[in-house]
Amino acid sequence: MAWDEVNILKSLPPHPNMVPFDRVVLDESRVISFTTKYIPGGTLANPKIPFRFEWLQQLTQLVDFLNLEYGIMHQDIAPRNLLVDLYTHKILLFDFDWAACGEKNLQDGRDDVSSVVLTLYELITNDTSFSDILHWERNMDIVSNTRYWKAVCGELLCKIA
Repeated sequence: MAWDEVNILKSLPPHPNMVPFDRVVLDESRVISFTTKYIPGGTLANPKIPFRFEWLQQLTQLVDFLNLEYGIMHQDIAPRNLLVDLYTHKILLFDFDWAACGEKNLQDGRDDVSSVVLTLYELITNDTSFSDILHWERNMDIVSNTRYWKAVCGELLCKIA
């Protein structure tokens, strides 16, 4: 899996919302791992980080870049795989170990669009209950058919059109 992940990351041009590839770790002549640039700030899995709507735009542009321009499906978009850069306040996607290029390694129920919707729901509502559902049993209808999303603050309701 590390080999596939390295190949996908190395084949992509730099993107402002992806953790940059750094180095390959070798054991004699075999690739055993790789490193990425350190980004201080933590992941969006931390419920104390307030959600910024600009992150939705950053995430959807990144998914368009990966899916439409390069035919790469991350397949594991979730708050735990989104870092927040303390200095730029941008989100950065990492952990491409489930990534698929074209049809190779494509998994049922791991499409990036559904993952973005479920991630957005989790970030706005702080409801992590969908994280426990197996990926092949999840789809965005679970939350997109919910009439109102109760925001984290508990007072605001976000209406889904």
